[in-house]
Amino acid sequence: MKLPLSFVSVSILSALFPLATFADDSAFEVIEVTGQHQRNYSAVTPESASPKTDISGLLSNLPGATVNGNGPLSGIAQYRGLYGDKVNTQVNGTTLSSAGPNAMDTPLSYASLILTERLEMTRAIAPVLAGANTIGGSVQVIESQASFDQASAKLAAQYQGNGNRSHIGGKANLGTEQHAVLVYAETLNGNDNMTTGDNRSVSPTTYNKAMAGGQYRYNLAEDAGRSESIAIGYQHLETTDAGTPALPMDIDFIRTDRVKVEGQHDINSWSLNWHLAYSDARHGMDNFSERSKPATKSARYNNADSQSYDALISLTKNAWNVGFDAQLSEHQSVITDPTNPMFNVDNFNNVSDNTFSAFAQWQQDVNRWNWQVGARVKHYQTNADEVSHSMAGSMAPINMLMTQFNYSDRSQSQTGVDIVINGRYTQTHELSWVVGLARKQDSASYQQRYLWVPMQSTGGLADGHTYVGDIDLNLETAYQIEVGSDYQTDDLTISPRVFFHRINDYIQGVAATDQTVIMAAAMMGDDNPMQFANVDAQLFGMDISGSYSINDHFNVNMIASYVHGERRDIDDNLYRISPANFNLGINYSHNNWTARIETRAVAAQDKVSETQLEQTTAGYALVNLLVSYDASNWLVKAGIDNVLDTDYQDHLAAYNRVMSSDLAAGERMSGSGLNAWITGEYRF
Repeated sequence: MKLPLSFVSVSILSALFPLATFADDSAFEVIEVTGQHQRNYSAVTPESASPKTDISGLLSNLPGATVNGNGPLSGIAQYRGLYGDKVNTQVNGTTLSSAGPNAMDTPLSYASLILTERLEMTRAIAPVLAGANTIGGSVQVIESQASFDQASAKLAAQYQGNGNRSHIGGKANLGTEQHAVLVYAETLNGNDNMTTGDNRSVSPTTYNKAMAGGQYRYNLAEDAGRSESIAIGYQHLETTDAGTPALPMDIDFIRTDRVKVEGQHDINSWSLNWHLAYSDARHGMDNFSERSKPATKSARYNNADSQSYDALISLTKNAWNVGFDAQLSEHQSVITDPTNPMFNVDNFNNVSDNTFSAFAQWQQDVNRWNWQVGARVKHYQTNADEVSHSMAGSMAPINMLMTQFNYSDRSQSQTGVDIVINGRYTQTHELSWVVGLARKQDSASYQQRYLWVPMQSTGGLADGHTYVGDIDLNLETAYQIEVGSDYQTDDLTISPRVFFHRINDYIQGVAATDQTVIMAAAMMGDDNPMQFANVDAQLFGMDISGSYSINDHFNVNMIASYVHGERRDIDDNLYRISPANFNLGINYSHNNWTARIETRAVAAQDKVSETQLEQTTAGYALVNLLVSYDASNWLVKAGIDNVLDTDYQDHLAAYNRVMSSDLAAGERMSGSGLNAWITGEYRF
């Protein structure tokens, strides 16, 4: 698990050095060697990119990374073809569960735009310190922390013309030698629907979101050479009336309170880092408030909530880092019909999903090599209470599925082991080589285990199918290899990576064969229901980042990514895999002025999942412009995204689920048309 910056900075032995700057709107990648615990990561700051309504939008600025977009506030991280729960996603060092069974409140949606300093993506096989479930890599949002001996504040605002979207936020830090307080608040509004390049309205894509919180930190250090403190932080989030057009329902409300207590201590020659975090999330969604409901379709309202804990104890000494962590969560989801008080369905009933793990990592220089070797043992415990359905008495297939589930052994206990070896060989001052090997395991999500009646509560798959789960799913087991290099001179940097993942018992949807499931789904209008199952898969590809300085004022930079995912048990491709893409930008800087023109090209995606009836998409290219002026204490930035107003379909945005809109039902979601924007901030 990644360590807070205040703790890591105690043992800095090597400074940061850039490898590739400006992946997209000044995105940057760095290799960090911190103490003897090296982290290989790409990072991007909100200030360096065009305005985003959700932190997940920054992912497309990083090599190998992108986002599955189900709505303006519901972006799911994808890295090298893996996404959802397969990607370890942390905000401020913690992993806390979402309330929504369809991932409307994704982990990244809890990150504050005003508070976020940068978004990091591990550019390698994620080490065991990154977290418990890292088959698909690791994403970390680094947020501002309350700082001692500092008084500062920042006000920021942005406006986007396409969708009439705005953001206003502020944060302030007041710190003495002993005490530090950080407070922040922000509001985000999307007042109109987004429009496409051919001037069609994507409905509903409006939203209202507000966040507020703070942190208090107390200094325990007896001298300036030590970093010891304890802190408590709190966040309240409220989202209302937000659209998710790729899903069968929209957000009525999300209300979440999060608390985190943490500490850093020096104990003899050991450094101790710990935290305990708690989240209480409540979520309401429906199919009639934000979208037009056909008269033939019943009204549905889903009330969901979750409570979750995240705990960590980590000890560091010299080359070693050892520790223990745990993630515990409980989920409930009940579906009702506001026009029929008798209708009631237990979507998920008191589902518990707990992970306990212990890890150890050793990192040391051996001649020209730097080796990082780690292991993590994980124990998964899941369970669910009995369910009910108000229509079980009149529909025999639903009654049979309910009875089978309630009489099954729903308690599951599994143990997995991760082993990771990462090496870096320094050949010259300019050139180094990297290699990584890993064996990793991951458990099924609670939706994949306990979805008992055909529904679309699938953690945001957004493929339009109803699914049922399988309580007895095996752990996914991945064998991973990565090779690459980093080359850097005064003018040129280039960093290619090639990877291969062979995954046994990969979990995805397959056509349901249970006749009871098929009959129950047919009653709800789906003739092709799916069931989560273990299959065999593999993914391979490459990503590369680079930059070249032409002179003191101009530089060129690029990122490119390619991944292919396929089944090994049958001749088919994996679902929702990012198409090959390429970003090329020319940047100008002089005194306080910067400017950028870039092209983002995305290839056609015809390697699609036949099992899930996935549609192909055509390739496209977008041109974006940006100019900014950064003074000592204020910044103004303006730009135009999609300058040519190109009409295109985003392969990862799935399909339109809204009737009576400009987009046909079942049509691939179109991307945003021309979007002029302006942002500003004042620092004092």
